[in-house]
Amino acid sequence: MWNNAMWVGLPRSEVERCHILHGDMTGRFAYFRLELDLMESGDLTLQISANSRYRLWVNGVSVSSGPCKGDLHRCYYETVDVTEHLKVGKNILAAQVLYIDHYASVHQQDERAGIQSVLTPGGGHRLAVEGQIHGKNGAILADVTTGEADWRVFLDGSRYLTSNEVTSCLGAVMETADFGQFPYRWREPDFDSSSWAKPEPLEQVGTDGFMERVGLLRRFPMYERPIPLLYETPREFLKARRAKNGALILDAGEETSGYPVFRFRGAPGSRARIVYLEKFTGDGLRKDDVEHGDYDGITDTLVLNGDEVTFEPFWYRTFRFIAIEMDEAAVKLLSASYRETGYPLAVESFVDSSEPWVCEVWELCVRTLRRCMNETYMDCPYYEQNQFPMDTRLQALFCACVRRDERLTMKALEDFHCSISPDGLVHGRYPGSYQQIISTFSLHYIFMLEETWRRSGDIAPFRRYLPDLDRILYYYNSKVGSDGLVGRLGYWEFVDWHPKWAEYGGVPGALTVGPSTIINLMYAHALERAAVLWEAGGRRALAGEYRARKTAILERVQALCWDEEREMYREGPDYAEFTQHAQSWAVLDGIATGERARTILRHAMEDKDVLRVSFSTSFEWFRALEAAGLYDLTKPDMARWAALPGEGSTTCPETPEDSRSECHAWSALPLYELVRTIAGINYADGSVTVRPDLSYLSYLPDLRGQVVTPAGVVKFDYRHEGDGQICVLTVPENMMIRSLADDNTKMIVRRV
Repeated sequence: MWNNAMWVGLPRSEVERCHILHGDMTGRFAYFRLELDLMESGDLTLQISANSRYRLWVNGVSVSSGPCKGDLHRCYYETVDVTEHLKVGKNILAAQVLYIDHYASVHQQDERAGIQSVLTPGGGHRLAVEGQIHGKNGAILADVTTGEADWRVFLDGSRYLTSNEVTSCLGAVMETADFGQFPYRWREPDFDSSSWAKPEPLEQVGTDGFMERVGLLRRFPMYERPIPLLYETPREFLKARRAKNGALILDAGEETSGYPVFRFRGAPGSRARIVYLEKFTGDGLRKDDVEHGDYDGITDTLVLNGDEVTFEPFWYRTFRFIAIEMDEAAVKLLSASYRETGYPLAVESFVDSSEPWVCEVWELCVRTLRRCMNETYMDCPYYEQNQFPMDTRLQALFCACVRRDERLTMKALEDFHCSISPDGLVHGRYPGSYQQIISTFSLHYIFMLEETWRRSGDIAPFRRYLPDLDRILYYYNSKVGSDGLVGRLGYWEFVDWHPKWAEYGGVPGALTVGPSTIINLMYAHALERAAVLWEAGGRRALAGEYRARKTAILERVQALCWDEEREMYREGPDYAEFTQHAQSWAVLDGIATGERARTILRHAMEDKDVLRVSFSTSFEWFRALEAAGLYDLTKPDMARWAALPGEGSTTCPETPEDSRSECHAWSALPLYELVRTIAGINYADGSVTVRPDLSYLSYLPDLRGQVVTPAGVVKFDYRHEGDGQICVLTVPENMMIRSLADDNTKMIVRRV
């Protein structure tokens, strides 16, 4: 824990040496270096944090990246065991620190950029390290604590993060590195850092007794990292080819995230451009058509100096392909590899079938989840790299199908809780270096809270979030107009990226003239979810108030938005547009049940003018079809995912057609469908429920695999038998299991 460490930063002499003006530090790097001589082998577990980001190497080996993303009131630190990287003799600890001023990086359109998903308290480059190297007999061999050890620092005035139209206002960044301008061998043992400046001590990392007594808060309130360290695994590119413009194309074989490492040699002043790609583009071409496709993307630019140099970006990159553009008469690429990185997602579930698309789509979905998990959930790892409540809610649901680890989900709930604005809505993405409110996303936060609690079965960890429900729902209630419906919410009222709503930025067109049926039905659904949570928390009166509001909203939707002629709900009282979205929510809210539910869903599928759900809103569409007993009608929707491998996709794109992002967490829905609905394996109230959906027989001949639950692993094997099916389950001896199979299903349970 933090006992003696000081925050250390840049002395003024370093800023003056680089001729940097006040307020012009964002997106720049400082290099901290500590040399140690060990007479014997020793053990070292250290604590480390930085402002705003760091990467730590020990004897040239990358050992940690952080700190874990927090905000102005939660600054995290990592505990890292680096013993295996120490050696007898000279040892080098090298920390590259990036500073991001979130006030200066609002637009991310300057020549220097910040990382939009990083939010820290400001105050310049800082490093904090605490730890001592202990010998075999427990003696202290060396101290690495900042403020005690002989750390040195160098401000790099030449290398910085950049942005362009590809990354503007998003999360990803690029780098420009001129190897003639910075000490590129600074992490190597024979580098001489004796002329580097000594860091300036700033303040104690830990609080003292007086500050605690009088309630004074440190600028950097420190908390232990609540999630595991990210993994880094060495990888090689599978093949190299040539693009039609002559560029060398390195193919990783699938979309991945990591730290590429390149060795170049080039004449002084020669350049190399490194372009990271998710896909190639061109009419009628597959996304992996290297020879004929066009490309553009996030680009690092290197200026070489005549020596053999090594480049790896500070911030991870996401790519399927990497294009190396260089004048090969002046520049040689000597080697290329990468270290894959991400959250350590331990996948315990899998499915298999004689139908080939099942395994292909499963792998796409799992890969999509992996790529969209870092220190937070992310909507997409290539462009935005941000944690949005709508995306995160779906990703948490999907991840719960394959693993038991809920730590990243619990951190996400804490993040959104900490983001609540004065008017009661959560931020549209958080943590982030500027505020964005997407008013509909606060409802998805409520959905996520209730779903995570159900998986847990314990209300205690969620009690602190319950007041958030009332703040959000009060805001919505304040927008109810004289017609009894929620009207304009303000901010961004996003629902779906439908082409018909493109001019409104994904906002239903009905809001241009009045209330939106979709948003009112979503609000009603959130009221019910919140009522359930407050009942679990012991506030039954408040739950009753929410249900009264829900009833009132649904009555007004029925009275004002039902279209008797079309037998569907209009997308507004006076707006003759019909959507699958509104019909889905009507079924889920229970105002359309039985035959009416089946009628509106069939119309929503068959009538040509009805707006279809995209990948992002298919979850509710599938749930409505399931609730109405029409799950077999999901076949054409599932075909949209089954077609992806044939188009050259290795992950699930943001939208079915003309997608900007090739990897988007909200699109991994088939994973949930295969496990929770078709296999029908769910966990609630301390027991496992099995309810296979017979309608899957219309497009799957068989399905087998295993599903992880909090109670253990369930293995299953489903196949045809006559006019029905036989389902064989293998479960742990003490697992509580309930079968809800119908009369046409023969269920066999084996205990091991």
